[in-house]
Amino acid sequence: MRIGGLASGIDTESIIKQFMQVERQPLDRFFQRKQTVEWQRDAYRDMNLKLRTLEESAASIRLRSSLNTRVAKSSNEQAFTVSANADVQNGTYHFKVDQVATKSRNISAANITTGDTKFSASTRLDAQANAAGDLSAYNGTQFSVKTYDSAGAAKEVTVTIDTTKSLNENLKQINDSDIGVRAYYDSAFDRVVIERKETGEFNGELDANGVNRQIVFGGNTSFLNDVLHIHQENEVAGVNAKVEFQNPLFAGETITQESRANRITIGGLTFNVTQPTNGVFETVNVSSNTDDAFDKIKAFVDTYNDMIAEIQTKLTEPKHRDFPPLTDEQRQELSEREAELWDEKAKSGLLRRDPMLSSVLTQMRNDIYTPVSTSGQFNQIAQVGITTTRNFRDGGRLEIDEAKLRAALEDDPDSVHQLFNNVADKTLTDMKPEDRTAEQRAEIQSQTGIIGRLRTTINDTISKVVRRAGNENRTNQQFTLGRELINVDSQIDRFQRRLAQIEQRYWSQFTRMETAVNQANAQGNAMMSQLFGGM
Repeated sequence: MRIGGLASGIDTESIIKQFMQVERQPLDRFFQRKQTVEWQRDAYRDMNLKLRTLEESAASIRLRSSLNTRVAKSSNEQAFTVSANADVQNGTYHFKVDQVATKSRNISAANITTGDTKFSASTRLDAQANAAGDLSAYNGTQFSVKTYDSAGAAKEVTVTIDTTKSLNENLKQINDSDIGVRAYYDSAFDRVVIERKETGEFNGELDANGVNRQIVFGGNTSFLNDVLHIHQENEVAGVNAKVEFQNPLFAGETITQESRANRITIGGLTFNVTQPTNGVFETVNVSSNTDDAFDKIKAFVDTYNDMIAEIQTKLTEPKHRDFPPLTDEQRQELSEREAELWDEKAKSGLLRRDPMLSSVLTQMRNDIYTPVSTSGQFNQIAQVGITTTRNFRDGGRLEIDEAKLRAALEDDPDSVHQLFNNVADKTLTDMKPEDRTAEQRAEIQSQTGIIGRLRTTINDTISKVVRRAGNENRTNQQFTLGRELINVDSQIDRFQRRLAQIEQRYWSQFTRMETAVNQANAQGNAMMSQLFGGM
């Protein structure tokens, strides 16, 4: 603590404080610059979040299914459900399920438990004599499980029984193999189930009775037969699903199809069958429902318009140069509301006329309005009822002619999908970007749908903004504004050290003055004592 003015009577501390306020003015400007850069960084990052929202909205209509307006309804959903793609014509079709695909399966013929204690599949086998008897004789025995894959190739696993482990651990040898079979113990029924993971009929081997067995056991099967009560002859073989389909356009013709899976696609209709229809043809009604596709496109357009409005606002926001960021001392002198209003003025115009934002605004407009080279009937967005507003001040915001868009979605949803999501020829896109000629790049741009173009533009802009303003995963050294903040902090540190030296100099000067005044006072007192001491 410093106390001045004892000899001179001058308020030294107040004078030095006023001097230092003048000296601190450059430091205040450094702090204001730092605050401005931080606000600008945050404004860029906020813009990136909005751009990411637009990119996600665009991605939501990227898949063909997102713009599919065909709705299929089964007359017997207990037997099968159905969905239709955009290529299926509206109308009534007929479908019959003759047989549902099942898995090959072999189940214990009797309970595993033979004693007074309930068998446990998670307890060591050699510790369950009271449940299943003495199993020590089976230790080290080996049996094999063989199946055939869809290509007819044999797959086999050998299981070695280890009675120091649980049944689950022993069966895990089957489950962890690649033969396509799983084995498990059902505690409710006290049985073991060994079954194929896939439904359908696969190649197998004929047993002594000429029956095709699809899960074949070999080796020493004593543990399987005697303990688990699994016998080869008890296998229930898996079968394929069998269905019949009629399209009224081809009257009198029936398509019969067989499949290992219960999911079957015929002519753009995908059926999931669950039970036979008992010899009866059920109906499938296909109709158009544009609501979902329309809502997705509208949501994208709304998000796009919000983005355009946000960018325009930032580009044209006025900059109030008379309202720099408040210093701590200035903020203390204002009320909370006054400081809030001041901050609003100070933050305004941080991205005014920003070249990155101006560029993305222009590029997005080009992405949307440039024709798309497709094989469909639509190659411009205006053809499906999406146009710019008449007010040029809107900056290219979009508006939707609902009737026209719904008509396009109902009549030719595939062409609408191509307009939005067409993909350039693979021979062009497979080339390295640096090897493409200008003509090839232009052709890729021409063939790419509106959504693909927009997502590329948005992601490129997001990357540019990250390089300038960073994100939560980057340190200040990794982006431009961060490095500027580091530089300002360095200037602040240097200037604060300089201010400390200046303040020390002022105190030293005033201390010397006080010393001189004190010496003068002492000499004066001495002279007065001599003059008046002899009287």
